[in-house]
Amino acid sequence: MRFPRAVAEAMEAHARRGFPFEVCGILVGTDGACAEAIACENRETETPRVRYQIAPEDLLRVQRESRARGLEILGYYHSHPDHPARPSETDRRIAAEGLSDGLCYVVVGVQGGTETLATAWMFRDADQAFAEEPFEII
Repeated sequence: MRFPRAVAEAMEAHARRGFPFEVCGILVGTDGACAEAIACENRETETPRVRYQIAPEDLLRVQRESRARGLEILGYYHSHPDHPARPSETDRRIAAEGLSDGLCYVVVGVQGGTETLATAWMFRDADQAFAEEPFEII
């Protein structure tokens, strides 16, 4: 997955601002190139330090607006405050419950609210697993 530097920096900045809670958003673009990371409100109310939820109405709004611009949803991003930048078992389970085949999931690890590291992962329904994807800054 290819990301313009400004998009990668926006995801990392969002993760730092939201610390110590998880933040989330939607990746839009075309042909494996992310054009924009659209920040969403984390609607998780019980455990927002370790979970995130994108509201269905936010997802539908982004989908409509993206289509109008000739873009598609390529995947999602979220942060892991004070945890590694890799999908958790909960992330895997939630992806497996939906139609996630071929979607990119970026996980931004944020340590102490300052240090960030972003990694990209593709989910494959057939394996019900994530495979690390190159995180290319263009």
